[in-house]
Amino acid sequence: TYKRVTGELPEMESAKQLVNIVRNIYIPEMKILDVGGAAGHYYKSLLKINHDIEYLGIDATMPYIEFANNYFKKQKVKFLVGDIFDLPDELGRFDIVFCCNLILHLPDFRVPIKNLLGVTKKYCFIRTLVSDRTHLSKFLYTDDFDENNNPINFVYQNTYSIDLLKRFIDSVGDYYVELIDDVFDAENVNKEFVSFQNEQSAVTRVVDNYQIAGSKVFEWKWLKIYPK
Repeated sequence: TYKRVTGELPEMESAKQLVNIVRNIYIPEMKILDVGGAAGHYYKSLLKINHDIEYLGIDATMPYIEFANNYFKKQKVKFLVGDIFDLPDELGRFDIVFCCNLILHLPDFRVPIKNLLGVTKKYCFIRTLVSDRTHLSKFLYTDDFDENNNPINFVYQNTYSIDLLKRFIDSVGDYYVELIDDVFDAENVNKEFVSFQNEQSAVTRVVDNYQIAGSKVFEWKWLKIYPK
């Protein structure tokens, strides 16, 4: 994420699509909230829409926030430390809220999505793994387990069914839920796979137009959620 901000690594494919999604509904002076935006690479992409875009970035990792506030100190932008499970009460509401590539890595989606909708005024966009069936999984970085045989060093890679997600969102309030297909350049994804497969576990690659990380097919979708 640091290298994407500085330009040492190219823009993420998901960031490119986010720009197109936001551009379609953006009106100047709309306020935007990015939850889980790391060191600000999504903000850098959104500057292509409006160099003075009103943006607040939140992430739970302090070094990301410190880096972003320093790197973008000349911009009219803020980055705050915050937890998607417990967003600050003083945040208020935003015209556009987005959360990319985070929900799948959490132990559950319910509180995070409820919190995202709680700060959404007009549109909420969530990029995560969505399929016809729910598939809960953990990717183990090492084969180490505790005394109860639970893995110690892992990341969640959860896929949720669209029916489950829609039922939960309906329980929160009156919202429309639309699915947007994930758009990506397979050549760009595979270039990064070749460069980083020996440095990082489960780097995404594309095979026959399917995105694969480790041994799992990643069925990325965007949820567009907005009040009825």
